[in-house]
Amino acid sequence: MNKILRIGLIVLFAVSALLTLLFYAGGEEINGVTPKFTELFIIWAYILTGIAVGFTVLFPVIQMITNPKNAKKGLVGIVALAVIIVIAYALASDEILNINNVELAKYNVPSTLKYAGMMLYSVYVLAFIAIASMLYSEVSKIFK
Repeated sequence: MNKILRIGLIVLFAVSALLTLLFYAGGEEINGVTPKFTELFIIWAYILTGIAVGFTVLFPVIQMITNPKNAKKGLVGIVALAVIIVIAYALASDEILNINNVELAKYNVPSTLKYAGMMLYSVYVLAFIAIASMLYSEVSKIFK
């Protein structure tokens, strides 16, 4: 299994390196704006993102199945994240903004504003938790 993964990684790296060379060195521009291999490069980025997301979802599920005791800890983290998101959603405002820019006015919709506010609040809370846990970790090492 390890050999198959290693070969797969080498193939992915080789294709990525080839496409990177084509992107930077190759081809004429289409309509004088976009380099020739840009679309191919973006498609490859989508493929790599899909592979990464697939493994990101697949491996924790396999880990939960093989080790159910640790699954409880993971589920506690997921529930905590869900609680943070629900609280952030409750705190977010959906009040219409006074925007004079025509291009930005299409985003001035209550549902979009509520979602953006929720994301901002949740990022603030998660960043605070991350910083606090790093500080706690370092300070606790001093006193041990």
